[in-house]
Amino acid sequence: MRPHRLTRREAIGLGATAAAALGSLRPGAALAAPRATSFELPLDLTPDGAAAAAAVAGRHLTGVFTAPRTFDVIGLAWPRGSHPHAELRARRGGGRWSRWTPLHAAADHGPDTGGTHGSDPVWTGAADQFQLRFSGRRPARLTARFVHAGPAARAARRRHRLGARLSARRQTGAPPIIPRSAWGGDSVVPRADPAYGQVQLAFVHHTVNANDYGPEDSAGIVLGIAHYHRDHNGWNDLGYNFLVDKYGQIFEGRAGGIDQAIVGAQAQGFNSVSTGIANLGTYSTVPLAEASLDAVARLIGWKLTVHGVPVLGEVTVTSAGGETNRYRTGTPVTFQRVSGHRDGNLTECPGDVAYGQLDDLRTRASRYAGPLAGVTLRAAVTKIRGIDPATLSGTLRFPDGSSPAGAEVDLLYATAGSAFSPITTVRAAADGTWATTLDLPQTGTIRARFPGDGARPAMESTSVRVKIVPLLDMTVSKTHLRRGRELAISGILWSRANEARVDVLIERKVRGRYKKVRLRHAKVTDHRYLRSLRPGTPGLYRITVSVPGARQRRYVRVTG
Repeated sequence: MRPHRLTRREAIGLGATAAAALGSLRPGAALAAPRATSFELPLDLTPDGAAAAAAVAGRHLTGVFTAPRTFDVIGLAWPRGSHPHAELRARRGGGRWSRWTPLHAAADHGPDTGGTHGSDPVWTGAADQFQLRFSGRRPARLTARFVHAGPAARAARRRHRLGARLSARRQTGAPPIIPRSAWGGDSVVPRADPAYGQVQLAFVHHTVNANDYGPEDSAGIVLGIAHYHRDHNGWNDLGYNFLVDKYGQIFEGRAGGIDQAIVGAQAQGFNSVSTGIANLGTYSTVPLAEASLDAVARLIGWKLTVHGVPVLGEVTVTSAGGETNRYRTGTPVTFQRVSGHRDGNLTECPGDVAYGQLDDLRTRASRYAGPLAGVTLRAAVTKIRGIDPATLSGTLRFPDGSSPAGAEVDLLYATAGSAFSPITTVRAAADGTWATTLDLPQTGTIRARFPGDGARPAMESTSVRVKIVPLLDMTVSKTHLRRGRELAISGILWSRANEARVDVLIERKVRGRYKKVRLRHAKVTDHRYLRSLRPGTPGLYRITVSVPGARQRRYVRVTG
């Protein structure tokens, strides 16, 4: 979509509006806007420590800790191998305590690789004191992790309202979504550019914090979780793709675009094939409120439609493993298109009661889903030998039913360890079909992507991996010969990599095992190679010719 160019009259009007808004603020307010802060406090729980725990009704209750400064989000970090069962309560300035809230391990959330040794964050409201209690064994040392985000989030909401005239147009068919800029997400700069996957299903979560928050608190909770995930867990960004409060407010989560297949850190082992939606609160004993249930349904119906995925039914994806994944790496796993976090990971998320609401959620989301649309990609063959091109085809259909005639489809290509980048562009026919052939330099993964325009959202296909295998042939002049006689090794090589030579490995069988005799190289000219040798020792020889991605092998008997 082309950027809108402001006219001179629009620029003057917007400047006047901004000047009036800034003028209404007290002096220095624009420069002294509050910022979210992250900090830590080591906790000594040994018997000699200042906060030694006392046993009360089978639980170990600590003394009262005072944080270095005010916080509204807190969590714990513990040593590797430790997994304490802890609860927390907090208060401000010696006031009333909050309810006891369980601290759940964060390992079931997280990137597909690596783990987090600590708890999920808990929103407490503004507080500066806290207390812990443990059931079972407790660790000797912990680290409390804090975020103070409420004032910064409220300031971001005010700035967003002042700049509402400059806000981007809402995505077609999307429910109202509060952008990152409106909850302070601009201050949570991702550590790296977003990664892109394929949205095949949606995982539903809960954030395991107290449910007694007001609608004005939600932005601060989201900002606090975002800073906790990035600053304390060390993740790239906020783990969830979207967050929804009990009042039905939907928040944009991880950066990269609400209509994009952004890889989050919300369902370890399945992040690259899913989108993650977290409900603010704990739903183990209480249900999702009507407003939040409807908002999540609207969000899922729109989001899966954008990616050409049905809301109802099942899908089979491959597990990428992980510490808390229920399935080993490489295992095909079948999920409902709308699943609970516990379906993929060893967790109680999204809470027992919310999990029981998933059937209702699926039905509701299907009512909000648009006509099944998307862009598809198919390869005639996924294993190509020699220098043959890849034959690719697919279809393009839009959620609004508009004609795809002439619409451009970008084909993206990536090799191992590289990012996807455009390799060519094709145009769809009136019925949405498209086809092309490509000369791929090496094995890689291909996607088709409609980049979006002013009226229709961007869409991506699932990935197709195409393996490029050199065509390598090998012949030996004799399979039996006397020692000292010449043996010719020849063949043909067709390869996109334009190898200038093939490796020729000569091995002889000694006491039941093949041992290397020598390694030679044969020059490739006009796709042909030739190498000769004269074996000097009787025995059984194994001759292997190879190039990256292909090899051939023959056996030769040499007599005395």
